[in-house]
Amino acid sequence: MRKKLLWLILPIGLLFLSKISTQQTKIITIPQTATPTAQVIMKRSLTKSVFIPYWSDEIREGNLSYDSYYYFGVRPTKEGEIDEDKGFEQITLVEDIPNKHKELVLRMLDASVNEVILKDKNVQKKLISEVKNILIKKSFSGLILDLEVPFTLQANKQNQITQFVQQMCTDVNSDYKSCSMLVYGDFFYRKRPYDLKKLAQYTDKILLMAYDFHKAGGESGPNFPLSRRSVNEGGPETADYGYDFKAMIQDTITLVPKEKIEVVFGMYGYDWTLNEQGTPLKIAQALSVNSIKLKVESLKLKVENNEAKEKIIHYIDEEGRKHIIWYEDEESAQIKTKYLQEQGVSQISYWAYGYY
Repeated sequence: MRKKLLWLILPIGLLFLSKISTQQTKIITIPQTATPTAQVIMKRSLTKSVFIPYWSDEIREGNLSYDSYYYFGVRPTKEGEIDEDKGFEQITLVEDIPNKHKELVLRMLDASVNEVILKDKNVQKKLISEVKNILIKKSFSGLILDLEVPFTLQANKQNQITQFVQQMCTDVNSDYKSCSMLVYGDFFYRKRPYDLKKLAQYTDKILLMAYDFHKAGGESGPNFPLSRRSVNEGGPETADYGYDFKAMIQDTITLVPKEKIEVVFGMYGYDWTLNEQGTPLKIAQALSVNSIKLKVESLKLKVENNEAKEKIIHYIDEEGRKHIIWYEDEESAQIKTKYLQEQGVSQISYWAYGYY
């Protein structure tokens, strides 16, 4: 009887143990489902980088708190060679920064040179070879293309730019170096010649220049307003800038993955001299944040804020002429950075070292 009972209990016991084992197996696998969430959180932590222009002073030890350093930079010639100018000579500025991620900026700012490079495949081939040699020889982690095309030369340039960037980045990536591109922040508003969706496919990052929305040679206004509407001085009327920082980010997100977007803040401003009607008398003077702070202190000037979330200064010079200064600083950049993080964009950088 006991044997029969044992044979009856034994299958039930085995079945019970099997269920416990299965449940234990399931419990063990539960923590693994949390891993992707942790990875997402890590990706959203803010990274900060800074541009080092070739005219900068020596990098001081106390200024090594950034995640990456972008050397600005070297420039090409019409023959596809790297010009041995001051930018090339001063490359040692970043060579001595220890244990940091460093990238090289290719300064393609000369319209006549860019015209030749974009048209001639042989010149492009030569330039790509020269760039790759510098990246390897000087131990840069990657390249940033600063390819700027003025409005007068923008016609039919979109395909040329896309093809050039594709070839450059394909070759640079083959050496296990990153390849990114600087793009005007007003690319959509002013219909710049970029196919941003394709460029995002070929590059590791798209760096948006969130500055110079108001030009030195144009009307006065913020560097790049957070909101397009701003209250005018002395009345309830509002100025409509036509575009703003928030719109730039939303336009970019539709074309570029968020993890590939980096926003560059211009840590400077313009000082416009105004006539009686409030329009500029001449081209504005560019001032770094540091120089503006010194001017505020020496002249006891009042700094104002408005919906654009940038700083404004009104003053009258020794000759009785009215001035207005609009500028970005650490406080206004922080407000915009908070908006970026809310949108899932977690990479920012500053133009430029020594300006703030």
